[in-house]
Amino acid sequence: MVGQNLSRQYSEVHMASMSSEETVLMLYDGVIRFLREAGEEIGRKSISSKVRLLEKVEKIIEYLRSCLDRENGGEIAENLNRLYEYMLLRLTEANLYNDTAKLGEIERLIATLREGWVTICDAAKKGQESPLQNEEGQATPKKIVVSI
Repeated sequence: MVGQNLSRQYSEVHMASMSSEETVLMLYDGVIRFLREAGEEIGRKSISSKVRLLEKVEKIIEYLRSCLDRENGGEIAENLNRLYEYMLLRLTEANLYNDTAKLGEIERLIATLREGWVTICDAAKKGQESPLQNEEGQATPKKIVVSI
């Protein structure tokens, strides 16, 4: 019990010290991991484990949707919102029909988004101008797409 509490506290402190770009990257990694594990559970016919993993994926995607600043994020935020909605639809279908192909489709979509976030994180780590900021260091519309 004590070990679980320490682990949870470490995770909370670690997440609090991450940039929003790094947090989104971590969430994308979680989605990919849980989708792969759910696919394995479908293969094992372990329905309860599959459902538990897909619920985690759903919660993460819903969280990512909730972080979109649709008022200020413009077309980018709206397109991401539609993409997340599509993923949730496909996730429901995959869960209903134990369809690993649909899980793979979601994984490919998330992996594509992840690639963009890796570029953003790399630029920030190198001290280069972030694709999310202008020359004055002010947030561009891309910065306000996700507010974590």
